[in-house]
Amino acid sequence: MTDRQGRHLAAEGLVIVVSILAAFALDTWWDNRKDAEEEQRVLAALASEFAAARVDLQGRLETHTRILKSTQLVTASVSAAYQAGSTTVVLPDTALALLYIPPTTQLVLGTLDGVVASSRLGVISDPDLRSGLAAWGDNLAELTEEEWSSRELVLTDLDRVFRERMDVSPFRNLGLAIVREVLEAPAAARTSTVPVDTEMVGVLGTRLQLQDHLVNDEFEPVFAEIDHLLDLIGQSRR
Repeated sequence: MTDRQGRHLAAEGLVIVVSILAAFALDTWWDNRKDAEEEQRVLAALASEFAAARVDLQGRLETHTRILKSTQLVTASVSAAYQAGSTTVVLPDTALALLYIPPTTQLVLGTLDGVVASSRLGVISDPDLRSGLAAWGDNLAELTEEEWSSRELVLTDLDRVFRERMDVSPFRNLGLAIVREVLEAPAAARTSTVPVDTEMVGVLGTRLQLQDHLVNDEFEPVFAEIDHLLDLIGQSRR
């Protein structure tokens, strides 16, 4: 083989190597571009979902706050009657109905659920955002746990105490209508006579304690985490 032939073969080999490297580089660029585009689509969907979740959470807090005010009214009235030696107290059916409502927060975050379930959380390039999204369920867990504690109290102890002492039908099913503010004014004026004793005072006190803790302690951290995630999402979007 002559020197000229050797140089020619070397040049051909170099061209082949360069072509292969260029093809790999193009594939890598294309994959990175697809990943970047997917990330932006996911980020846009997450931004929309967390913004909507914040609105839903605010509505849930308003409902819980309304329940808390009614629980304060009923508990204070029953406690005052008990201390005064009375055996009954007359209370608005609307307040008693709200006392019976144990709502549970369920935020719709389909994109996040899908990304986590499909192990595609790695498409998010910001490690802080990935970490925050992965921990979202834990952040919501304390709130929902407190809500379920209230639900268990309402459906077991509180309902039993009331049913053993009185007819709860006048106010038992009013709760949803009151929360949605579709209850007519005449119905809101109805009242019921509530028996007063030690067990009634105790179960109402527990209901008040749980509801007060829920409203004043459990919602703020979830709002803060949503705002933090929305901020990180905004920074990651082009």
